[in-house]
Amino acid sequence: RVVLPGGGVLMAGDAACGGAPYVGIKGVTLTLNYDTVAEAERAFHALAAGAEVVMPLQPTFWAKIWGMLTDRYGTPWIVNGELLND
Repeated sequence: RVVLPGGGVLMAGDAACGGAPYVGIKGVTLTLNYDTVAEAERAFHALAAGAEVVMPLQPTFWAKIWGMLTDRYGTPWIVNGELLND
């Protein structure tokens, strides 16, 4: 359970059937959208600890800043800050 700024909560679970080993998330990327660049930078850098950064934070056409990473648990993330077409 992760409590997000503004009171949002992100909850997820994994349950391997029949005792099969956990193989990670496949075919899904979790996205976090923040109202400010500063909030997006904070979240990205927190997730980046021990992670593989796929795309460093940078400007793009849909947000003032965005980046992609796979966290230390193998979960892929996209982080956006200040969406431009919101």
